[in-house]
Amino acid sequence: MKRLHSLRKVVADLMTSGWLNKYTVSASLFVVWMLFFDKHNFFTQWSLKASVFNLEQSIEEYKQQLAEAEAAHKDLMNNKEKFAREKYLMHKPDEDLFLFQ
Repeated sequence: MKRLHSLRKVVADLMTSGWLNKYTVSASLFVVWMLFFDKHNFFTQWSLKASVFNLEQSIEEYKQQLAEAEAAHKDLMNNKEKFAREKYLMHKPDEDLFLFQ
């Protein structure tokens, strides 16, 4: 009961000082609604921003992999014999093959 009385006193003091009026109550309710209860609330926006960041990083990684694949393809087209010898260990019938690790 004492807490209720002190809470009423605080609210009354705020109302008389001009800090608690219909505009501040409306604005604070609007902020609370937008932060927690709206379809596009703060937490949803935060998770969407994180997923966009992760997807942009994936795009950069895929671009790098694409550049590497294009370079390997260009190397293959320019020198098929070298590629076959190194990648698949192919050799001519009269050659000996030595593997170094």
